[in-house]
Amino acid sequence: MTLPLEGIKALDLSSLLPGSLCTQILADLGAEVLKIENPEGGDNFRWTPPIVKTLGSFFHVTNRNKRGMKLNLRDQEGRGIFLKMVPEADVLIESFSPGTMKGWGLGYEDLKGINPRLIYCSLTGFGQDGPYSGRPAHDINLLSISGILDLLGEKDGRPIVPAIQIAGAGGGSLNAALGIMASLLRRERTGKGQYLDVSILDGLTPFLGLTMSQYMTDGQVPRRGETLVGGGYAFYNVYETADGKFLSLGCLEEKFWKEFCKAVEREDMIKDQFAPSPRREELIEEVRNIISQRNRQEWIDIFTHYDICFSPVNSLEEVLEDPHIQHRGLWFKCTHPVDGKVPQQAFPIKFSEDQPDFRMHPPGFGEHTGEILRELGYTDLEIEELSKHGII
Repeated sequence: MTLPLEGIKALDLSSLLPGSLCTQILADLGAEVLKIENPEGGDNFRWTPPIVKTLGSFFHVTNRNKRGMKLNLRDQEGRGIFLKMVPEADVLIESFSPGTMKGWGLGYEDLKGINPRLIYCSLTGFGQDGPYSGRPAHDINLLSISGILDLLGEKDGRPIVPAIQIAGAGGGSLNAALGIMASLLRRERTGKGQYLDVSILDGLTPFLGLTMSQYMTDGQVPRRGETLVGGGYAFYNVYETADGKFLSLGCLEEKFWKEFCKAVEREDMIKDQFAPSPRREELIEEVRNIISQRNRQEWIDIFTHYDICFSPVNSLEEVLEDPHIQHRGLWFKCTHPVDGKVPQQAFPIKFSEDQPDFRMHPPGFGEHTGEILRELGYTDLEIEELSKHGII
């Protein structure tokens, strides 16, 4: 099997979700990724519950197909070891606070002099410059400042707290991987690497694109729970069924709304799809009352015979039992030599040739340190001394 990034070597200095998922994507695609962690604790995901025997499940699901080593970059000798790896590296990804790597003499300009073909990616919350560049942030903060969080929730209610990592994964990991792969393609044409300043906040703009473009065009501020696809209309909403479960309706186009109205035997509602207030709110209530009359499975059985955009609101238990999700193989377990069966997410793109897949378990803490150092020419005695002094 020949994967697209075979032969590419990546040095991963990141931790937690955004950087780790980015480099897992590269590793899945065939890159040789070396995860470098501080000997004093390493990636916090290693120790974050729930623990699967020895490793946190968060670490398992974001670090497959990588080798791992311990190395103290705060120590001059540790930085010296790192610099020996730079000439052979194609990609470096780091997620330290802006200026940290430069302060250690490991900034892009420093390493560019050693390896002009290096693609150097800094992945941070707010980017390398600007008023907020030095601020720490998590998903909820970045969603808040982007304007996205203000739009999530019910009418007249508070913004919700999303239970998923929209910003870290969608705004960070995917954009960093895209930038790195574009840079690899550019290097094929020019022979030169480049520096990537990947801001998770910047990466959230596509999620807001349609709504922000509307506001920038008509000047009407969208209100939570009242927008076209944010709960403001009956045809695009979530409804509770008689058994306390939920269905989502996404009949934005007229043809789908017509089909829905036929399915519930209320063709009189077809003309009111985009009716203004107060009819708009009345229609939501009418549909709410209709859906509440039957159990969720009963509605599924009915709607399946019509051309309707609808879905059950699945719990995670139901997700793993869903026949389509099972067919696509989106979630599975692999075997770890110590932890046994551990959860994994499938690579989200299906290739006609050479499908990226699980090849190597997530590395134990510093699992390949000795192996890497021997490849660099260190003797066993030298490696033992480095360990004694906390360098590795």
